[in-house]
Amino acid sequence: MLMFWGIAAGLLIGVLALLLPPLLRAGRAGLTDARAERLAIYRQQFDELEQDRGSGVLDAQQYGVAKSELEHRMLEETGDAVVAGAQPFVTDRRLAIVLLLVLPLAAVLLYLKLGNPLVMTHPVMPPVEQATAGHNGNTAAEIEPLLEALRKKLEKSPGDAAGWALLARSYMQLQRPDDAVSAYEKALTALPDDAQLLADYADALAVVNGGKLAGKPEEFIQRALKLDPHHVKALMLAGTAAFDRKAYAEAIGYWERLQRDLPAASELAPQVAASLDEARALSGQKGASAQKPAPAQKTAPAAGIGGTVRIAPALAGKLDASATLFVFARATQGPPMPLAIVRATARDLPYRYRLDDSAALMPGHKLSEAKEVVLVARISKSGDAKPQAGDLQGVTAAVAPDGRSVDIEINQVLP
Repeated sequence: MLMFWGIAAGLLIGVLALLLPPLLRAGRAGLTDARAERLAIYRQQFDELEQDRGSGVLDAQQYGVAKSELEHRMLEETGDAVVAGAQPFVTDRRLAIVLLLVLPLAAVLLYLKLGNPLVMTHPVMPPVEQATAGHNGNTAAEIEPLLEALRKKLEKSPGDAAGWALLARSYMQLQRPDDAVSAYEKALTALPDDAQLLADYADALAVVNGGKLAGKPEEFIQRALKLDPHHVKALMLAGTAAFDRKAYAEAIGYWERLQRDLPAASELAPQVAASLDEARALSGQKGASAQKPAPAQKTAPAAGIGGTVRIAPALAGKLDASATLFVFARATQGPPMPLAIVRATARDLPYRYRLDDSAALMPGHKLSEAKEVVLVARISKSGDAKPQAGDLQGVTAAVAPDGRSVDIEINQVLP
């Protein structure tokens, strides 16, 4: 808002700077001696007479008559009076003051009348979202033309993933989940590796299936979590799907991870806490508030690995501070899926990481169950956990996840 008014004031000052200086200069009388101007004309005519006499065009008598007549006319026309050719401009300062006061006031009043001041503090939603958001009194007949226009536009540009996602969310707000599913499918065709789209699509599928997340919806939820293990909606849905299957331990794992990620003031935090208490009660665990801390014991280090990620000096010049940093552990034997993963940004380097079962990608595949793992640190400009050409990466030798400290150096560029 301050930026808007600053720009507006700058433009207004610029206009006044162009208009006021000429008006504020001292008024010049601009007086012109009309007599002097006419004398100059007659002087030129006298010179012409002299030239005509010298060249023989006029004889002495003719010259005398012409000169006498010219002198007579000159005395009649000029006389002794001085006539002002231009009057001084005496209202310039008044006009400057009027402009200085009236122009800014008129600009503000016109903006308040014709503009939209609320847009500075309440951004305007796109037409379709604006029409479908909340209880704004719009009927389905009023909204339908907007949706139809957007759909026809998207059919001409099927690769517009953002547009299809907007259409799908609008359908969901209008309680048309079947149409939303179709729009989400087109959005995912254009952008298949987007965690938010995958989670939204799974949600829409569940609504179509009567609220059931089992099957295809849960598959898309897991795809979303592979792309972003800390995605809020995907974690919430994954916990709900596990809870519906009575897999309470899995549900607790998902919701505990979500609870750690949520800020304390989040509106979702109470709902997650309530879901956790219910899952713990059904699984036989005590609620978090009822649990007593176990006495401190000096035992072997907890399963996991920690250390520091650094970038090799030779690659420091290629580092994009806004790129995503993934650090994960992968079993030397078995599926290539990471057992535990954490995410940060390249600007956090050198980055102190910690991998344990709390950072597990899948509840059924834990770091503590692996004998040996390889640690990978990868900087991805695209934000995708999948390796791509140009990503910066570092890989360690096989180590046991027994609580030891292992540093990782990012020292290669993926071809």
